[in-house]
Amino acid sequence: MGESVSASSAAPPAQQHVISASDNSGTEVCGRTVQQGESITVDVDDNLVATVSANGWDGFVGPNFIVETENAYMQPLAGAQEDERGCSNTRLSNPTADLTVVPLNTGTMTIRLLSAYEYGQVYASPECTMEVAGSRTVVQMSGFLVDITSFETDATLATMPYELTVGQLLNATAFGILEKTEDEGEFVIKYQLDAEGNSQAIELLESMDDTSANNVQVSITGFEASSSAEVVEVLALTSCASSSTCDGFFSIPTDQVCITDGLCVESSVLDMDAGTLTTTIVSNDGSWFGIGFSTPGGGMTGGGAGSDIFVCSSEGLRRFVVTAKTNPSSQSTEIITEDAANAEEIKNLCVLEAGSGRMTFTRTLAGAREIIPNEAQAIIWARGPGEQSLSTRHDRRGEVSLDLTNVSGGVATTKQTPEWILWLHIVFMSLSWGILLPMGAVIANRTRNVGKPGAWFVWHKSLGRIGWTLQTIGALCAIYYAEVYAGAHFEFTHAKYGIFIVVAGFLQPISAVLRPHPPKGGWPDGNKSPARWAFEAWHKGFGWTTVISGFINVILGVKLVGDLGFESTASTVPIILVIVGFAFFAGFMVMGLVAPENPLALALTGGSSYAGGKKNDDDE
Repeated sequence: MGESVSASSAAPPAQQHVISASDNSGTEVCGRTVQQGESITVDVDDNLVATVSANGWDGFVGPNFIVETENAYMQPLAGAQEDERGCSNTRLSNPTADLTVVPLNTGTMTIRLLSAYEYGQVYASPECTMEVAGSRTVVQMSGFLVDITSFETDATLATMPYELTVGQLLNATAFGILEKTEDEGEFVIKYQLDAEGNSQAIELLESMDDTSANNVQVSITGFEASSSAEVVEVLALTSCASSSTCDGFFSIPTDQVCITDGLCVESSVLDMDAGTLTTTIVSNDGSWFGIGFSTPGGGMTGGGAGSDIFVCSSEGLRRFVVTAKTNPSSQSTEIITEDAANAEEIKNLCVLEAGSGRMTFTRTLAGAREIIPNEAQAIIWARGPGEQSLSTRHDRRGEVSLDLTNVSGGVATTKQTPEWILWLHIVFMSLSWGILLPMGAVIANRTRNVGKPGAWFVWHKSLGRIGWTLQTIGALCAIYYAEVYAGAHFEFTHAKYGIFIVVAGFLQPISAVLRPHPPKGGWPDGNKSPARWAFEAWHKGFGWTTVISGFINVILGVKLVGDLGFESTASTVPIILVIVGFAFFAGFMVMGLVAPENPLALALTGGSSYAGGKKNDDDE
């Protein structure tokens, strides 16, 4: 069936089906009062073949009629099979099917029969309605099916009941249904099953082909036992496979706790008796990778106190106590004996394949960097640049705050405080390439023939000298930082791009000192010498290139300090400075193009436009 049906006013079929409902004594109960849990027999004269459920009604489908009930449990009929429409096409062998219906909640219970005489058209027979009385508590719930003995002895089942397999459950004789507590977030036994429920549970488990399958969830219908509210008298116990088949289905958490994109904690198991922590990290590429236990903001060296690092590479699983920012292989190293990949219990293992990596390691809670259960601590991580060998430097790294003894608390990215030398680099380069050198360039370009002769040159030379000095100091600070703190030079695009800018900027004043000057009386016939043309092409060409590149590289630097997990002020300061510098640069350029003798240009050059005498461009 599966399609919705509606009552029709057309003529009924020649043969109508009449409902007859009686209690255990054979007394007709339609229009009377029945008790909760009382068995009601529904007698219909045809073959019933499948179950349907829609709009709060449950029922069985025959070749030409449907029996439906509301507020009742209807026992299933054996032998029914579903066709491609979701309805049965297999008739039962008995010519007459007697249905057993059990009233559930107090109130009205209705049984009705729909007779189909044309596809999509039905005739509704008179309904059989009765009142349900009683004070029993109805149980209709879904939950994990557990072996009571195992649940009471295995503490992990309180948080991971889905670990129980069909095979383990088949060894049980008494079962329970779990519910999850709101306050503690753990599972507890809500109900124990009665003898009928235990029998149905075993029958269900025996019908499952894969005994290694886990995550056994069921739906139950029944009443709380009069002898104990902790026991349920089961009417029906069925498999619960998804949220679409039963309410209350528990979806096993599948989201891994990721330290960063593509590097996640698959599991982390604390053994308090042994005082150990066994952690599995998975990677989404085949590069070497590692994680370490450090101090907040301490990075690779743990702030000088040392960090405890585990690395999975082509050299195998290794452990390092790192106190300096150099290749860990040159420092205290422990080569860890790995378990076989197919071992029953894996404590230590490193597997790198094309496109994936997996590392399992076990360490004691005490050690180079103590682990305190239920407390987040600084976890550092690093990954190679697509290579499996640790001889290649990492191109991705960072630090997070994470409690590996209970990863449910999630990951918090730890913001590092820049070292003083990095702060000098940030400030000096932002001032130089974000403000001073662009100002010197745009003032020279837009005020060459404005104001007092040579005034533009004073600004150009003064700002250039200060900017040149700051960028030189900033470059030296970057070299020192990379050597002492980062452990690598030219590791990022910002550094590679920056070396070109610094070298070009460094040569600018040198080229200016060596520039050919015009002879007394000016260039003959106004024609500059080839050497002068070459100087101007070099000086102006590289000048404008480095000015624009400097803006870009400051932005790249802002992005880099963010990517490396430094605190927001390390990004905010250069952003403010470069915004100020670029606003002046762009604004002054536009004003100079639109109105060369604008008030700001005149104020900077000390007067009105220059007229007469030699041209200012020869004063360079």
